[in-house]
Amino acid sequence: MLYVYRNNRIIKIKPEIRTIDELKNAGYFDRHPDTKICKGKPPSIATMEKWDSDGYCRAIDGCKVELDGYCSHNNPSWLIALGLI
Repeated sequence: MLYVYRNNRIIKIKPEIRTIDELKNAGYFDRHPDTKICKGKPPSIATMEKWDSDGYCRAIDGCKVELDGYCSHNNPSWLIALGLI
């Protein structure tokens, strides 16, 4: 399952599109150039609670960031992407 970040929210891509190449070939990025690919699925509540106690979390691309931060690639933390901050 693919997830993308667009318009300040996480969007789950249709199950029949399984790879980023299939998403590209479907013209998704041409229609939505502001789209960012999420690495994996959204984190569980337990994972986000652990991040909160650790004082850091992951960005949607996997980079380590502050809870309310963006990585050097300008990707938001999962907490921002999920609208929790």
